[in-house]
Amino acid sequence: MLLIGLCLWLFPFGQGLEYLSYDLPSVFSTHFVSDEVVLVQMDEVSSTQLKLHLGAISFRPWHARLLDHLKADGCKMVVFDVFMKGSGAEDGDKELVRAFQNHDRVVLAADRIPVAHPQMRSYTIVPPWSNFVAVATNWGVAAVDPDTDGVIRRHYPGTDLDPSLPWAAAKLAQAPITEDEDPKVRLQERWLRYYGRKGTIPSLSYHMAFDQAPGYFRGKVVFIGGKPITPHGQDEPDEFQTPYTRWDGQYTPGVEILATMFLNLLHGDWLLRLSEGKELLLVVMAGLVFGFGLNLVRPLVGAAWALLGMFVVTAVAFWLFWYWRIWFSWVVIAGLQIPAAWLCAVVAHTIRTDREKKELEVKLSTRSSPAPRSVIVEPLAQRPQTSAVIPDHELLRCVGRGAYGEVWLARSIIGSYHVVKIMYQADFSTPDSYAREFTGIQKYMPISLKHSGLVHILHIGRNDESGYYYCIMEAGDDEDAGPNIKPESYSPKTLAKDLRKRRKIPVDECVSLTLVLTEALQFLHQQNLIHRDIKPSNIIFVNGVPKLADIGLVTDILGPGKEMSRVGTDGYIAPEGPGTAASDIYSLGKVMYEASMGRDRLQFPELPTSLADRTNSTALLRLNAIILKACDEDVRQRYQSAAELHGDLLEMQRRFFSPRKT
Repeated sequence: MLLIGLCLWLFPFGQGLEYLSYDLPSVFSTHFVSDEVVLVQMDEVSSTQLKLHLGAISFRPWHARLLDHLKADGCKMVVFDVFMKGSGAEDGDKELVRAFQNHDRVVLAADRIPVAHPQMRSYTIVPPWSNFVAVATNWGVAAVDPDTDGVIRRHYPGTDLDPSLPWAAAKLAQAPITEDEDPKVRLQERWLRYYGRKGTIPSLSYHMAFDQAPGYFRGKVVFIGGKPITPHGQDEPDEFQTPYTRWDGQYTPGVEILATMFLNLLHGDWLLRLSEGKELLLVVMAGLVFGFGLNLVRPLVGAAWALLGMFVVTAVAFWLFWYWRIWFSWVVIAGLQIPAAWLCAVVAHTIRTDREKKELEVKLSTRSSPAPRSVIVEPLAQRPQTSAVIPDHELLRCVGRGAYGEVWLARSIIGSYHVVKIMYQADFSTPDSYAREFTGIQKYMPISLKHSGLVHILHIGRNDESGYYYCIMEAGDDEDAGPNIKPESYSPKTLAKDLRKRRKIPVDECVSLTLVLTEALQFLHQQNLIHRDIKPSNIIFVNGVPKLADIGLVTDILGPGKEMSRVGTDGYIAPEGPGTAASDIYSLGKVMYEASMGRDRLQFPELPTSLADRTNSTALLRLNAIILKACDEDVRQRYQSAAELHGDLLEMQRRFFSPRKT
């Protein structure tokens, strides 16, 4: 029963049960109608009444009139879930700029456009039109992230650099949660607390907003957004499923979901999920209690205890959800783990009963049973040996060795694959250097788990008697099989191996890859850490996503007047040496050079002779200009932050590779 619970909790096929654990208490939760927010929806009825096309630009003159009306009526704040990305009619735009200036508490929406790439999931953020941002400075990304079944359950926090639209609105409304300037507070996981099926947030058709009695909008926050009835061309969907609507196939407008996120932030009543450690403890305890306990009683008595256990788990889950705003995957325990424990207990009781009957019929025999045959299990082909012992893991094969240790592919007790790096004290010159290395890994571990562009360290252990420590990390994709790891031939996929096969990668792929890495590098630098050894062989792919790996040289950013030992790999080390964020940027620039130009970093800044004949040569020349700045020998002329480099790459991507809408 313990293994059944762990499998359902850990593996993807139990995800549907996790969703039910969130959805069921939501559907039966207490509802309330908000009097703080009003939705004004740009629906097809309004477009007909106002004789407009159902589009953001055609509504702009009316937006100006509506803002004036809301200002005069005492509206507290206006939030546009409408993408204003470019210019419209000149008169209409001027009127809207004037209205923004008149109503100084306006939040605009930025767009999030998927980056077309077969191997990575990435997005480009498109801010509102600069003329509007100049007068309405508050804006955020209007987006939601559905789960795999299409239901919206979590807050979209925005990106590392840009907040979400609800967060920007909550900040303007001075919500207490937004007073903390630490970006980790904004980016932490929050689960939506829905206030009801529909109608909990009052809504008006756009044209009816002008007909309300005086004072209707006084002191209220108005969300303006679309409410499509029929799809239009290539428009992205603006209606989504929620825990309420997934059962009847209906949809909820995106603006209503964003307004719900805003109310969650304003009142601090979003939902939190129980930590993984506590959920795991509950699953283990349920497996032990019911797996062993139900075997001690008869099936009918066990059925009563199983039903009682299911009721208690469900009641506790609903109580935590409603009153403490905490949820966990309780359906795994109540819906499957306990019933499965009872069924196994019934089978075990039947087997015991049959055996006891046979023992009564047959006298004790003095004849010995024949000795069982020996079963020889062949070891994994060409499997090297090691003296290290990694708890709950089986070391399968060594996939790498370095000056200070080994890297092994390992299989956990539940069958998942990890990579284990083992560092031996005997390989270090002094005990102090060994201790410093271990301290650095300790400091880096919690940071690695907070960004998708860094290889996650899952666990660190130490064996002082045998003189080694180890860290368990997520396994990279297989060089040939991708995420489907085959232990007998596993070789981790790195950018270096990819370049050996392809020599170079297309410029659009290079830009997309570097955008992910610059975000990870900026996050690392914000933690006051530097990598010091960025190179193609230290960039691995996990589920197709590039990540910075080999964190053995990660250390604190060099302070003023201090010197750092010259470590790293020749050709990637900046002229001034390692120790600063700018030196990491230099190394990443050399990686970009090798990946895009198909040349060794020691040939920098030579360009390939076939450059003019290559596809996207204009884009490649632009990328070369970015590389030259990243690798400038004068550190003052170089990019001073990974965010600055990220911005130029993002602008290049928008210019050359953003998909055109038809």
